[in-house]
Amino acid sequence: MNHETSSYKSMRPLRGFTAVEAAAVLAAGAVAAAVTVPMFQRLGCSAARTQSRANLAQLFAAHEAYAADFNDRQLSLCPDNLGSYQGNWQAWQQSNGCAPSVLLGTDVNGQQWSMSTACGTNPGSGGEQWLKPMNFTSSTAPLDALKGAFRLGNVAALNQYVDGRYLDAAFFAPDDPSISRRAWRKIQEGADYEPGLNALSTYTLSPAAMYDPRVFGDGSTAFSAFLSPDTNGSQYVDGYRSPTVSQCQHPALKTRLMEMWAIEGAPSLDNPNMPGGGPYLWNQSILSRPLTAFFDGSVRMLTPLESKQTEQRVPTSQGLWLKTTPFGSQGYFGSYATDFLVNTSAHFLTRGGIRGRDTLALP
Repeated sequence: MNHETSSYKSMRPLRGFTAVEAAAVLAAGAVAAAVTVPMFQRLGCSAARTQSRANLAQLFAAHEAYAADFNDRQLSLCPDNLGSYQGNWQAWQQSNGCAPSVLLGTDVNGQQWSMSTACGTNPGSGGEQWLKPMNFTSSTAPLDALKGAFRLGNVAALNQYVDGRYLDAAFFAPDDPSISRRAWRKIQEGADYEPGLNALSTYTLSPAAMYDPRVFGDGSTAFSAFLSPDTNGSQYVDGYRSPTVSQCQHPALKTRLMEMWAIEGAPSLDNPNMPGGGPYLWNQSILSRPLTAFFDGSVRMLTPLESKQTEQRVPTSQGLWLKTTPFGSQGYFGSYATDFLVNTSAHFLTRGGIRGRDTLALP
């Protein structure tokens, strides 16, 4: 088994796994399981909240260790120069060779499972959508926006800084409503990876912070609004270049990791407004209480109410999250929110990316 290297051309897709099965695993993860059993009846159980805070602190330390080993870079699962090929994996691979597979984990039989793109005789396993930081949705396939590397923070490249397991308990909040009983059983058993199991980490990276800051309008004259990372122009081809941690200008105000699902007292496990159901995203209800780790290492709740109120304190043209992305003025799944009080896409669509702010309130 070849280990990860800095050269994309030298890598070969991992063998020893079934591509079709791997695709099914993470494609199913785009929408949470229809039948789930939360570990606690109500979000807010003090033991669960305490454990989730500890998880976020541990994961923050893991990301810091990763950055220390990779020249201050953040976790990235796609080549920096993908934008030079307009974000087209096939075009990139024709010039550079097959993109490396991303190792997920090893099952009880010693078989390794990975995420890869189609290349040559390798059919791939859906990596075209999962290995980019996020997907900018379309009206025909809105749920594609739930896919992306921002949800794969428990891949082997990062989990080696935890306990070396895709299913390590540190990646899952004890009261995450999207985790099934079977998944929790495997997590508690200490499994590394379980084929066919829907188990995406509770904690998502800020997708906006994973792109070059100019993608989300860094405030300069030339780049004041959204600029597609797939734009192959003479002035800009670096949208997929992973920004360094030190580019963060407001570490106490910029989110790094956040609970994806965190609704307190939700009327049901599934948001009826979401296509196909699935739990409520953190920014879809005023009842959200997501624990969040900021770039300074602090961990606290960042509620939709705080995000919306602080957004109102700055001019519309300088809002904290960008409204000119393909998601439009309603933002990331904002049209599926449960009440009119919610109007925020902090964390997901932060203006300026890693250089921006998701709140104005200090802890």
